[in-house]
Amino acid sequence: MTWAEWQAVRTYAIANGYDLTGVGTGLGASFPVENVNWYDIVKWCNAKSQMDGKTPVYTVSNGVAYKSGVLQPAVSTSANGYRLPTEAEWEWAARGGTKSLGYTYSGSNTLNLVGWYAYNSKNSAKAVGTKAANELGLYDMSGNVWEFCSNTTYRGGSYFSGEILCTISSGSLPYNWPRQSGIAFRLACNP
Repeated sequence: MTWAEWQAVRTYAIANGYDLTGVGTGLGASFPVENVNWYDIVKWCNAKSQMDGKTPVYTVSNGVAYKSGVLQPAVSTSANGYRLPTEAEWEWAARGGTKSLGYTYSGSNTLNLVGWYAYNSKNSAKAVGTKAANELGLYDMSGNVWEFCSNTTYRGGSYFSGEILCTISSGSLPYNWPRQSGIAFRLACNP
């Protein structure tokens, strides 16, 4: 998710009762948003869903959209709104889906071609889409920033990760809740 899109939805969210004031940072419009936590992201997903006329996925009591606080919301599996991908969905997309060529990293066996990581990033996030895409046309699934999954873990490595953490097969890391740099997300949506 880019900093520009995060800000546009955040503005809508704040005007509609979401507690996202001042949340998130970015190095430029086309760079990934950083310094967000899992709770911020699922609230943002709900706001984007409402903004686009979709049904929010994350709810609190009585099916009300999750907008504030730090709590584990319920997930409406029938909602058509935006959400975080499951780990299985994230890995399927990173592997290239049905077009997979079996690469070690998302789109190549050579990380430098597809990802920003500790060796080539100079310890900073880069604009999204500046390395090659994978077989599905998805960028930055290996390196640049870690990506949250729905179960509060994150995958894919980041600009400060070594090569092994950027592999598709690298396991997920548990999330420890504070906002921090190097962790962001991408959206999923039910059809």
